[in-house]
Formats: sequence, C-alpha cells, structure tokens
Amino acid sequence: MSSDEAMSGSKANVLSPNDGDHNAGRASDTSRGQTHPLRSWLRRHRSGPVMSLNLTPMIDIVFLLLFFFLAVSRFRTMEGMLPARLPAPAAAVSTDIPRTPIRIRFVADFTAPGRFRVTIDRFGESPLAIGSLAGALADIRDHQPGFDTNTPVHLLAGDEVSWDDVVNAYNAALAARYERIFFAGSS
Repeated sequence: MSSDEAMSGSKANVLSPNDGDHNAGRASDTSRGQTHPLRSWLRRHRSGPVMSLNLTPMIDIVFLLLFFFLAVSRFRTMEGMLPARLPAPAAAVSTDIPRTPIRIRFVADFTAPGRFRVTIDRFGESPLAIGSLAGALADIRDHQPGFDTNTPVHLLAGDEVSWDDVVNAYNAALAARYERIFFAGSS
C-alpha cells in the first residue's frame, strides 16, 4: 500500500465540512448508500431532550395586547382640529325660552250650587267669577314681566266641573288674547 492510498484511506474516516453539503458538486456518503461512521455515532449519542419552541403562549399574548390597544384607542378627530362653521351675526335665530304656564283652577261656588269660580295660581288665590277672568288674564299679560300672548294657559278642571264653565274660562283666555290654551285634569 502506497502512502497516497494510506492518506486517502485515513481521509475517508475524517468528516469534512462539505460532506453533507449537496450543493458542493460532490456526491455525499449518503447518496452512495453509505453513512459516515461519525454521523451515525453523533445521532446515537446525542444527549438531552430535543429543544423546540412553543409559540402558542406568545401568540396569545400578542393578540391580547392587540385587542387591548384597539379597545382603548380613540379613533376620532382631535377637538382642536374640528372645522367651525358659525352662523353670521345677522342670521342668529332666537330660541323660545320655556315659559311658566298660567294655571287656572276651578273651585266650587258655595253661593250658587252647581256653579264654579276660578283661581289663578300665584296671581290671586281668592276665587274670581268666570266673567271677570278675561280682565285678570289681560292684567297679567300687560303688567307682569315674562308673560305675553305666547304664555301657555292651563285650565285645571276636575270631573265635577260642568262643561259650560270650562268653555267660558276658555273663551275668557281667548278674549285676553292668549294663543296657547290647554285643558288639563285637576291635580
């Protein structure tokens, strides 16, 4: 045996870095049906468990964080960047201020059975004859601040009040030039 054959024989037992590389242009030992003794020894004698990375908990945390930031984010325009389109000063429209209604209550007239008198809440607690109601309502409209023809008038009548008396009170409010007259049950 020559020294070249001995060298080539000794080289066959040594694992070179290109032995497992199929792209190097040389046939590997496994392609000829033979396995290199060092490789088979390494496969048999690996110590410890095979390491693998479980990505499921990490993916769960990423989705929880994504959901959290989507839930707490505010997707709206900042207030300082909103366009302001204000009406011209001449085009300003006044709004109606809610008015305190005038409440007219019907009370029994003890001098004439079956007849009723009226009282105006907050303006005269003494009963008035229905005939003098138009003058009292006109006086409220003309002399009390905040009362005009658009002030609502509520007629508060119970079941015992005759229809004639309610209609006469309604006509008195119309005669005093009130435009918003409402019927209501007694409270």
